[in-house]
Amino acid sequence: GHWLTGRLGAAPLDALVAAILSDAGIGNGVSDDLRESVEGYMLDRPMAPRAAIEPLALAYAFDAHEDGAVLRFRPRGGRSVLTLDEEDLVLPDNGAPLRCVRAQETELPRQASIGFTVACADYRRSAATSRRLVGGSQRSSHADLAVVTDAVAATRRADIWLQDLWVGRERADFTLPPSLLRLSAGDVVTVNTGGLSRLIEVREVVDTEHRAVKGRAIDPGVFAVPLAPAQRPHPEIPPARGPVLGMLMELPRLP
Repeated sequence: GHWLTGRLGAAPLDALVAAILSDAGIGNGVSDDLRESVEGYMLDRPMAPRAAIEPLALAYAFDAHEDGAVLRFRPRGGRSVLTLDEEDLVLPDNGAPLRCVRAQETELPRQASIGFTVACADYRRSAATSRRLVGGSQRSSHADLAVVTDAVAATRRADIWLQDLWVGRERADFTLPPSLLRLSAGDVVTVNTGGLSRLIEVREVVDTEHRAVKGRAIDPGVFAVPLAPAQRPHPEIPPARGPVLGMLMELPRLP
């Protein structure tokens, strides 16, 4: 039926990641939380499953975390799972309970581009670029991906990548008591300190007497950038092979 239109030409991202893990003999991966779809993905040489999945993680903004014996794939930009106040954090011997470091503008890219394969243009290679209009940085970042997609979707991915890099310029370190050991890498928490409220994505956890957490600022709205209307390229007119030859054909009249 007509409801199949557009569904047979793409693969769900969770199924694609599961297929890569299955081909590598890895059976403890869980990718059910991934909700995007991929028009095509090419593995042109033998490679480790991590090398095959990392470009997808960059393009579609998800991370892999160990959850016990399970390797869990989670999209970035989830909702805050916990609100932490100053009294919830362990006070270190020296300094404040929350330590924040903000990267300089010159360390961040002003432009991000993604190389991709265009599905509706004879599978030619192309690139989509996102650029900040303000700022003093002159750096650029580029990722050449083996993803098959269109220019509109690739531009959206470049926008998300660039915006997320700038939001994540602020890093945060804090320590949690044993009562909050349920937090793990990939969780988003709200931290209220010094009269300010920050959304922090947990990136690294180290357990000693307490749980030391390293995170970065995150804005879930960055990952909800709307997709612009599709722009289909106009078909090219075949070149003329020579002048027109007109002939008069004397055929019987049609009744």
